[in-house]
Amino acid sequence: HMQTRMARQLRNGNYLVPHLLAFSVKEYSPDGKVLRTIKTDLASIGGSPAENWPFTAIRLDNGNTLVSLTHGNKAVEFNPNGELVWQVTNDDGGGLFKDPCGSQRLANGNTVVGSHAANTGISMVEVTPEKKIVWTSDHPLAAGVHHFQILTTNGKVEPGMPLK
Repeated sequence: HMQTRMARQLRNGNYLVPHLLAFSVKEYSPDGKVLRTIKTDLASIGGSPAENWPFTAIRLDNGNTLVSLTHGNKAVEFNPNGELVWQVTNDDGGGLFKDPCGSQRLANGNTVVGSHAANTGISMVEVTPEKKIVWTSDHPLAAGVHHFQILTTNGKVEPGMPLK
């Protein structure tokens, strides 16, 4: 349970696998060879003490990788070289991120983050690239959001979604 989470196959056939306690996201070939490792315990985002455990990693169309860092309470974006290019933290979101497990980049460039430990209160937040909050969602009768997938926005299908 604490080793890998939310592995997914990429369009090129490789696999993107978050390794929680190894503080890394690894890209594997179909035969299991590690092709790339993105470290999530970088000093610039708090190092190991910040507990930046990667939970969900999504390869974006621009080649970057969006990663939800659960205990680190942030979502980050790394370029193909594993360098941090963007992040949103509780300092930006007013403390709204509580164990963010899922995230998704929308076609408009905004990022939605779901908080698993938000047992009451706000469990989802959409932020702009400038880290401005667009909307929040409160599900008072439900547990926090573990993972999600937004299929449409304002009646339009999000790119890559299997809808017609």
